[in-house]
Amino acid sequence: MADFYFTDRKYNQLGIASTDELASSSVIAIDDIGGQEGDYQSVAGGYRSYSATLHFSPDQSAQVKEMAKVGNFVLFKGRAGESVWTTILSSEHDPLAGTNTFVAEDASIDLINGTVGAYAASSAMTIAQYIELFAGDSGFVIGYNEIPDLTRTLKWDSDDSSILTRILSVATQFGVELSFRFEVRGLSVVGKYIDIRKHIGGNKGIYLRVDTDINKIVTTSDIADLCTAIAGTGGTPEGSNDPITLKGYRWTDPNGRYVLGSDGVMRDPVALRTWSRLLSNSNPDPKDAHITRNKTYEATSQATLVQSVLSDLEKFNHPAVNYEVDIAKLPDNVRIGDTVYLVDEDEQLFLSARVLELTYSYSNESGTATLGDYLIQASQVSAEYRALAETLAKQNKGQDGKDGIGIQSSIVTYQAGSSGVSAPTGTWSDAVPNVAANQYLWSRTIITMTDGSTSTTYSVGKMGANGADGIGLKSSAVTYQIGTNGTTAPSGTWSSTIPPASQGTYLWSRTVTLYTDGTQNTSYSVAYQGTNGSKGPQGDQGLPGAKGADGRTAYAHFAYANSQDGKTDFSTTDPNRKYIGLYSDFTSGDSTNPSDYRWSLIKGADGADGKDGVPGKAGADGKTPYFHIAYADSSDGKTNFSLDTPGARKYIGSYTDFTQADSTNPALYSWQLVQGPKGDTGPQGPQGPQGVPGSQNVPMTYVQTAAPTGTIVTNSLWWVGATMSSVTALKRWNGSSWIPESIAQAVLNIIELNAVTINSAIINSPKINVPFSHAVINESGILSSGNLTLNGTSYSIDGSIEDANGKPNGQKYHTELNADGMLSYITQTDGTTKLHTSRISMGVLELSDLISGLGDNATYNTSSLDAEKIYQLNNVSNPLWQGVSLLGWSGDAQSVTPSKKITDCLNGWKLVWGEYSNGTFSGTGIRETEISKTSVLKYPGAGRILSIMNYGNANCSKYVYAYADHIDGNTKNSDGASGGVVLVGVYEY
Repeated sequence: MADFYFTDRKYNQLGIASTDELASSSVIAIDDIGGQEGDYQSVAGGYRSYSATLHFSPDQSAQVKEMAKVGNFVLFKGRAGESVWTTILSSEHDPLAGTNTFVAEDASIDLINGTVGAYAASSAMTIAQYIELFAGDSGFVIGYNEIPDLTRTLKWDSDDSSILTRILSVATQFGVELSFRFEVRGLSVVGKYIDIRKHIGGNKGIYLRVDTDINKIVTTSDIADLCTAIAGTGGTPEGSNDPITLKGYRWTDPNGRYVLGSDGVMRDPVALRTWSRLLSNSNPDPKDAHITRNKTYEATSQATLVQSVLSDLEKFNHPAVNYEVDIAKLPDNVRIGDTVYLVDEDEQLFLSARVLELTYSYSNESGTATLGDYLIQASQVSAEYRALAETLAKQNKGQDGKDGIGIQSSIVTYQAGSSGVSAPTGTWSDAVPNVAANQYLWSRTIITMTDGSTSTTYSVGKMGANGADGIGLKSSAVTYQIGTNGTTAPSGTWSSTIPPASQGTYLWSRTVTLYTDGTQNTSYSVAYQGTNGSKGPQGDQGLPGAKGADGRTAYAHFAYANSQDGKTDFSTTDPNRKYIGLYSDFTSGDSTNPSDYRWSLIKGADGADGKDGVPGKAGADGKTPYFHIAYADSSDGKTNFSLDTPGARKYIGSYTDFTQADSTNPALYSWQLVQGPKGDTGPQGPQGPQGVPGSQNVPMTYVQTAAPTGTIVTNSLWWVGATMSSVTALKRWNGSSWIPESIAQAVLNIIELNAVTINSAIINSPKINVPFSHAVINESGILSSGNLTLNGTSYSIDGSIEDANGKPNGQKYHTELNADGMLSYITQTDGTTKLHTSRISMGVLELSDLISGLGDNATYNTSSLDAEKIYQLNNVSNPLWQGVSLLGWSGDAQSVTPSKKITDCLNGWKLVWGEYSNGTFSGTGIRETEISKTSVLKYPGAGRILSIMNYGNANCSKYVYAYADHIDGNTKNSDGASGGVVLVGVYEY
């Protein structure tokens, strides 16, 4: 179980999510069991990410959307109890599915989104200096540093790397690994640290065995990169036009195996005897036909190059062996970077491997790992192969001494014993035996040397005694009681059965747990029994509706009568009537009050087909029950089944559920006879007088421009217009006059609304979508098709560019206006590579233009503009100081203080110089030099030489010391040619 705290960027709590299924209803449910979800860590990546899915009800949608907003923070405790702080980088909110999937990372957007340019160090620097240089403004500081004194002179040509990518590159070149650590107090992060480790993780002696912890280990071998010799080429040193090689370089392998020839090629004679194409039964020891590879390195000295070549030759002079490990169960104490041991006794395979990637699911409380850096823990090199290497080593070193004694074999066996001092005398076994408590496990290692001699060593470990019995659970009893509040438990009698809870009361449960040591624990939980909502309209007893979340069942009720108000010949059992009435509620008994029913004519001339029934009263879980009617000519509904054509059908069927669509399965309906068998035709009766249209008791519907006249039934409706398509108003007859009438929104079920003009209306909708096709977007005739969407706080336009004939050219565009600002971009014709991008957010305008390339290979020019930069641009060339100064004369050092600090200027200060003679400024010979803001910020107060061009005379220079707010001169600035030039102005640039 884990809890996750969501805050905004000011650390204000927005909500809590938990994997605990029994958490409070105010806590949002979360799981991390999706394909790419979970707490992910990587040694190479350095960062940590967490991806999960939030599950919410409709009334929680707005809260979850705000919680999982990109840029917000998620704080939680990791498996080892460490504080984890992450920033949400992406979020996908689906209100219909009730899910929000997000991805958060602990490197923060400062490191992930920030970029750095090309850089070349002028001198050797420590790793802390590099990281502070690139990430100094990210909020992170150096934490643990295991190599504080190691220095390197590094260079990067790339000008668009993220800060995170750059500092990981620094770590790689220093041979260390990085991790991020956070100090959290409450919900605030008070410290963010970058830890520098020689090696993340440790060796806890964890063994994973096949058939227990591992399903299988698959070994793959290939020789695609195998070679027995390498010709290496390095970089081009300064002052040289050609890259370096190893030609003519003298080097001797201290182990005697590898040979560097005068041609600059390093060779492995041992590997040659296995892989030479000249190998045969008649030539078992070939001397030629190396497999040679030409490789390029960055080294600019031969000493460095020879080590790079040696490293590669040791790597590629034998088949590459890789292992694929299928882990069945990962131990709980495994952490990222840890070394674990893999054992397959059947295959006699004993490996060590490192946990390079680790993903943990807090929902399943289990983890998966990606292993790498495999090492064979027991030598698998044949004795003959080792002897050959030793022989060649002697040949390459000379014949100075006699052969040494080497190890020929090593055998390890095991036995259980009762003493930790004396080795057991029984039978030793290759397999590790089971050892009883307080007994000893002995291992014996017999080493056989090449001269036939042997040595035997023993090691012993004790199996600890079983611990004392723990405290177990003896019994657990749950009882119940009704209370009047949800805070204090009731003091009455508790019952083992659940009592009925009336509306507005609280149902308390008490759990008393008794342990085997006689102690007990009592815990309580409480639930509130809500009150019913207002009563809805009613119909005939139907099938029970599906259960709502509050446990109540919806019922549909029918009644029959011979008048529209249901009062004439009212019955709940005899369907032989002209009218049918219906309503639905949560009571199984039918009401005998006709006014509770809504009445419809079902016998007589066929009327317009009926559609959806009246929605039932909403259940406590927010779901609405629906009443469905169908018609047929048989009691099982299978003959002439119809949803919308009653016609002369004899049976009517009904059921209720929580799905709006009517089912076409007759078995779901409860069928009743509504029309008896047809009687014999009677004799022709006399013609009666002309009657009024329809029944005098039935309201009529009129569609006409003039007001209806004559006898009009109360509640008749008049659509004002010649046809329904030209109706301008709806009126109802109240018994004496026509009055304006409206249709309640609750009874409307509009699937699609076309060609509507809405005047003076308020539209309350979380989402409005406006599609458009072939719309003209500028005067050039360019067309576009797409969608304009208003979704909550976001207003966006997405579309594709088309030619004058409406054919898409592949370009896409997106413009969005939301609470954060505005974003707009257009792509290349591939539909994905952004061509031009602009964004306005929080007073900052960001612009980006494609320079070259597509997709992942695209490069951009990116810039930003805010009020401060505009202010600085408007003030470029403003005078900040004017006067006459040599900036130092013999015996005194002058200084100049501009009216604006260099840190407040756009680029820096521009210095204007003039000719100086006879103690005055001549007004001629104007020259200009610049002091950049970037340079002063990096080297404040450092001495700098300003070269000044003279006309017709020798060039001169001024030696000054630039600070953020002033410039000091050197006392020698008045000597020689420098004394003929004077500072007359400082301007902003």
